[in-house]
Amino acid sequence: MLEVENMAWKKRGISRRTAVRLVLAAAVLAAALIYREAGLNPFGKESAGLHDADGGGGAIDKGGPLSDSSQAPASTGAPKGQAISGLPIGGGAGSSPDVRLALPSHSQWSAVSRISAASGHPVKAAAAAVRTGARPKTVYLTFDDGPSAVTPKVLEILNRERVKATFFVLGNEAETHPEWINAIREQGSSIGNHTYDHNYKELYSGFTRFWSQIKKTEETIRLITGTRPQLVRAPGGTFGHFDDTYFQLMKQAGYRVTDWTVDSGDSKRRGVPASEITKNSIPDTKASKVILLLHDGAGHEQSAKALPDIIKRYKAAGYVFKTLDAAAEPVQFKAHPGKSGKGRIKPAEAWIEANVLPNAALFASGKKLVVEAGMLQASLQPGEYRVEDGRYIVPLRSVVERFGGRVSWSAGTHSGQAELNGRKITADTASGRLTLTGAGPEQEAISSGVVLDGGAIWLPLRDLLEATGHPLLGVANEPEARTLKAS
Repeated sequence: MLEVENMAWKKRGISRRTAVRLVLAAAVLAAALIYREAGLNPFGKESAGLHDADGGGGAIDKGGPLSDSSQAPASTGAPKGQAISGLPIGGGAGSSPDVRLALPSHSQWSAVSRISAASGHPVKAAAAAVRTGARPKTVYLTFDDGPSAVTPKVLEILNRERVKATFFVLGNEAETHPEWINAIREQGSSIGNHTYDHNYKELYSGFTRFWSQIKKTEETIRLITGTRPQLVRAPGGTFGHFDDTYFQLMKQAGYRVTDWTVDSGDSKRRGVPASEITKNSIPDTKASKVILLLHDGAGHEQSAKALPDIIKRYKAAGYVFKTLDAAAEPVQFKAHPGKSGKGRIKPAEAWIEANVLPNAALFASGKKLVVEAGMLQASLQPGEYRVEDGRYIVPLRSVVERFGGRVSWSAGTHSGQAELNGRKITADTASGRLTLTGAGPEQEAISSGVVLDGGAIWLPLRDLLEATGHPLLGVANEPEARTLKAS
């Protein structure tokens, strides 16, 4: 009888293996339809959860205080058992109906997994989650303090294992090794802001100092990659450093400050061996969401050595690997400034209105503005320009420097001096006028809308282009960008 059935399938041009797969797929679909008719969901309360990280679970490392580097004081990190925003301690996948009668048997699941065997570990982990009625567990590998000579080793391992991570980079290191910043991005991993030089004393002496380092690193990364990092990690973590002012102003500025749930301990002292890093990195395999703190800064060769085993163990435990997303609710320790918070003065409201509040627009969705002037081209992201009365208003420094020119500020006259295309321009915020200085002594003043806003000089883009010898030709509104062309 079996031979007759096989012959029947072969006459249809279908192999026995394909036939088995079709039957199994039909069985799963039929079971799902039966459950739906009964008003049940065979995959639990939210079937979409099969592809999303669970917001619950994830406890803080039980091995002691969390730390970020050897510079951190002994008290750095969250205390044992401290709750984390967005990660309730002891959370789980939640209750779900018994699906054993509706889903294929264990042997059938083995056959189903072979159908997509070439599609990688995330599929296997998702299949395992359906098999047990639970959501897949997610691990986020994060690396701080790079880039350094360790970073290429980490990237090589991630590439080999087909895993992506999130790198919180230092601005001074990014300036030294821009090629490694590009390598991180090209490999599909994410880049976050870890301040400029990791100097605890300066960063936590007052918010304006912290802000200055964040903006400096942000601009460094933007010049290398063309994008601004919205994710931020405080050196040493927020616990013991951030007060409510730090948290509130960073959120108002549009940033997503994130800490971690598990500390690998690779910066607790010098020379932590790879075996200890591996052990600390996987305290248990029950948490549905793990944000693992590692380092790729100088001297962290043992972290790179431990990485393959860490990845192997998380894969074996059924975890999928993802990069942190600025759209998701961040993991944050409770506000506790510690000793560093003594004597801090909250920034003045005028400073907040000029610097913090307008900053959120930099991360707003919208089209970028591409400016083409002769052989020059510059791009402005949403938030870096605005449209008023049909005119594009842009920051003087951003446009001139991206065109290869120079800009300086004169505090005495409240004006900016720009040099571009062989011309010198003075943008006077007091009178709102542009003054052109040519090769000779003659000067020409142009009535314009020059203003000082958010610590930057803004003016109509058309006036700036014409003042530098690039008359406007036209504007094209395309699906992904607005393009302004000048001669």
